[in-house]
Amino acid sequence: MLLQGIEDLVQKQDLLIVKLLVTNSPVIELEFGSTLASKAIKELEVSFSNLNSIAFVGRVSKVLFEIRAKDASNQLGFIRQIRSIVNDVNSSKRYRFLLETSLGAVVTDHKANLSSKDWDARLNLALMKSTRTGRPEIADTKVATSEQVRHELSRLGPGSPPPEGMHWVFQPINYVATGEVFGYEALCRWDSPTLGSISPEMFIQIAEDLNLVQIIDFWTLKSVEASYPELLLLGGQAISINISAQTLGNDHEFFSAVDQLLPKIKEAHFSLIFELTETSVIENQIDLSLGLIGLRKRGAKIAIDDFGTGKTSLSIISSLPTDFVKLDGSLLEVERPDLSVGLLELGMKFAELVGAEVIVEKVETHEDLELARKVGAKYAQGWLFGQPVDLSLPTPTQL
Repeated sequence: MLLQGIEDLVQKQDLLIVKLLVTNSPVIELEFGSTLASKAIKELEVSFSNLNSIAFVGRVSKVLFEIRAKDASNQLGFIRQIRSIVNDVNSSKRYRFLLETSLGAVVTDHKANLSSKDWDARLNLALMKSTRTGRPEIADTKVATSEQVRHELSRLGPGSPPPEGMHWVFQPINYVATGEVFGYEALCRWDSPTLGSISPEMFIQIAEDLNLVQIIDFWTLKSVEASYPELLLLGGQAISINISAQTLGNDHEFFSAVDQLLPKIKEAHFSLIFELTETSVIENQIDLSLGLIGLRKRGAKIAIDDFGTGKTSLSIISSLPTDFVKLDGSLLEVERPDLSVGLLELGMKFAELVGAEVIVEKVETHEDLELARKVGAKYAQGWLFGQPVDLSLPTPTQL
């Protein structure tokens, strides 16, 4: 690895280093021959060498370049220059194929007391992630953590217990008019003993990428089954669970677990609500609709979460069985109050047309609550009414 040959330099100054991999080289060699593939990749190397902003370019292998910038301060500009060279070769029409590449970058910190081997490991993680995402990736703590999370989740399978530190909390949903509790939303949290607190946005997205999110959905359902008797004592009449479209499409074990839980929930005079994010609506609308209809026939209710943030067609959303529309909290953060009211009213009108009730999310101030009240929303959810209840900790009445 070329990076390990600059140990002294890494300790003295910050460096911007890029690794670029020609990912489709085997396909090019198979279809057009190794000579032509090597010629195109060699052209890349020559073009890199002629770029004034490059301090060093070398080959780690015949298809993997390591490139070091003269200036570490302009990461995005340097990456654009590297990609521009690849685009120039592809647009030159000298070859009957296109070079497909992955690009990972890292900016070393000479004060961090890390070796060149450590920086190389981070750079390789960024390159691996770029290969999956199809876009350039700059190594940082988040990239390193996401790769470790991916490794941890990839070891899971049906029947696996939740990773250490993963648990569920319950965010109250309240009546706008009185502030009384209507129900609770089950939220998955992961405080890993080795990785620290991992954001749900990160581990849920990775679980979806690995086609493993249905396992987390199943764990959530089992957590609700274990927790609803205590929630019943705290008041309320509903429990809400986030569910992935992947789970709705193909997880029979999940539906079997729903069949076991629903009679218990109903007997306790609770409603079970399944939340589907607007942005998670999958391409296979038939499977999605059938899954939601199946949940409704079992006696569950359906909510569209984060409404107002996705790019999904309103006609698609309106075709889904819907009991609740959760208006995203970003609608409360618009600078002009009149515009915020207008957007909330649009959401209210949509909910009226599909026969659904409205829950306004991220209500954190009395001003937010007043906006929800002004547009006629029945329910609100947010920290104004309290932080999520962690049943693994003593409740305020137990202290």
